[in-house]
Amino acid sequence: MNKVLLVLCLMFGSSAFAQHSWVYLNGTCSDDISEKPVVCSEYVSILESFDIEVIGTSNWLNAVCVQGNPQNLKALSFVNRIEKLGHYKTVKNQTTQTNEVFSYGNSDWQLDMLGLDSFHRLGYTGKDVTIALFDGGFYKADTVYAFDSLWQQGRIKGYWDFITNDTSLFWEYDGHGKYVLSIVGANWPDSMMGSAPGANFLLARTEDVASEKRLEEFAWVKAMEWAEENGADIIHSSLGYSVFDSLEGDYTYADMDGESTLITRATTLAFEKGIFVTNSAGNEGDDDWHYITAPCDGKHVLCVGAVDSNQKHAPFSSYGPSADGRVKPDVVAMGKGVTYINNQATLRTGGGTSFSGPLIAGFVACLKQAWPTMTNQQIYEAVIQSADRYTNPDTAYGYGLPNILKADSLLRTVVGVQEISKASGINVYPNPTAGMLTIHSEHQIVHYEVITMDGKVVLSEDLLGTNQVQLDVSPIESSLMVLMIRLKNGQSIYHKVVIAMD
Repeated sequence: MNKVLLVLCLMFGSSAFAQHSWVYLNGTCSDDISEKPVVCSEYVSILESFDIEVIGTSNWLNAVCVQGNPQNLKALSFVNRIEKLGHYKTVKNQTTQTNEVFSYGNSDWQLDMLGLDSFHRLGYTGKDVTIALFDGGFYKADTVYAFDSLWQQGRIKGYWDFITNDTSLFWEYDGHGKYVLSIVGANWPDSMMGSAPGANFLLARTEDVASEKRLEEFAWVKAMEWAEENGADIIHSSLGYSVFDSLEGDYTYADMDGESTLITRATTLAFEKGIFVTNSAGNEGDDDWHYITAPCDGKHVLCVGAVDSNQKHAPFSSYGPSADGRVKPDVVAMGKGVTYINNQATLRTGGGTSFSGPLIAGFVACLKQAWPTMTNQQIYEAVIQSADRYTNPDTAYGYGLPNILKADSLLRTVVGVQEISKASGINVYPNPTAGMLTIHSEHQIVHYEVITMDGKVVLSEDLLGTNQVQLDVSPIESSLMVLMIRLKNGQSIYHKVVIAMD
């Protein structure tokens, strides 16, 4: 028996196949004056008086996790209902080791496909945004030098092992969480860059990769509550629930309706508390299950499928739609041949939706940095509307491959970029224009970019510093474009420009 299993047996005093249940409660204690919902300790004591072993509680769900399936508790006035606790099927990483010597820019394409390289140059790297990663272990993530900047700058805001209830998530077990962390957060000069290299992180081990236990679902829910308490803006996980212990039966595709499964209902609570949830779609596309797994069916979960470097659907990537007919996956990103940092602190390439997912989690973090006052729903809508199949989604790609520059432009339309420009002392004229465009600024201009609405940078130039620039935009075919102007004081201004027909 390995150490993880031994610890679990000591903690819970049960076999690998012991049954557990959620006991949902009605209301709270009458004298509870806490501002936040808290499971009533009096109710817990009453349950224990029935010789019921209490594993833990969930304040969000107002429920108690207990050993067994004690249906006799339904007679208690404060018990709402009892549900058996299931376990999940992990979205496994499909890793292919290579001996290739990687040079600078090896991770460029996985970022370029989303427009993230250009957005990073604008200064949006996820700074001050906190991403909580739920995974099966972060082996050596505290010692690998590629993550030095995360630790030295204090951007690892917290970590906890919800399986062993300690901080051992770095010491042994699995390294998959470290791979995910590298894809979203690495800043390894001359080697690779993550999708949100300036973000903060919370690291949670919620999975025992040695087996599939029902208690891991409990760990996942507890990690969500912990993440909210520690200031998470985004939760990303590469886990999916579908298969239960043989004695309890499995979820069916019909359960993937955004409402039926415990974990999906929990993500809805997270969204309501202001947390953006992203999740990998699953690697079931060419398996019998075929479809996405919970919580990717969630109505407020950005579900991420995978494509290859040619933007073609990866056969392993799970299909939609949700059981109630909604578009799933929501979007896709590169999930085949993705650069990551392995357990030996070496660059490798691998595949799976667990690698496309963190690219999109970082994508969202960069948008949230740029638009801190936007709601999660506005961010979500901008992401899917920026995707290349938005007007014609399907069950493999969802809405398609998003572009962060287009998503940013859509959000700027919400607030009105013209007003932003005027407030910054910048005048752009004539607008509309048939050819020549003049930019005049009270502050010196050091860089500009002309960006089409599909996210392509068609003109750009670095300047020493000037108050006026003239551009010929007549070769640009798009009728609407966004002009990005960077000032010497570090401020970046955006302005919409319409190209008139002659």
